[in-house]
Amino acid sequence: MIKMKPGDWLILFLSLLLVPLSWSMTQSDSGVVAAIEVTVGDQPPVVYSIKDPQQITVAGDIGNSVIEIRDGRVRMISSPGKRQLCVLSGWHQQSGDNIVCLPNKVGVSLISNRERFDGINF
Repeated sequence: MIKMKPGDWLILFLSLLLVPLSWSMTQSDSGVVAAIEVTVGDQPPVVYSIKDPQQITVAGDIGNSVIEIRDGRVRMISSPGKRQLCVLSGWHQQSGDNIVCLPNKVGVSLISNRERFDGINF
């Protein structure tokens, strides 16, 4: 059995301290999602309320994308892209989240009623 040195204990202690701290920072409240903003190509974005359950069909460059809003969450139900990454990303409910279907040039952003800080702000 290998005996742990003081530096090993320090690394273990710091990692046990940093893991819960980093998790709590990522789960912090970033504001209540007030609406979603749907952008198609170069067109101006259209804003929809997150409170009203609905399905939105938008015509993109290669076909129709269907967006579902339910229970304060949003997801892409279908899109004509080959890899379906936007559909497979599932439900989004945190402000600042984005769903993007690049082949179809459709983007969905969850917007909040307050600013969300990122790592660049001082």
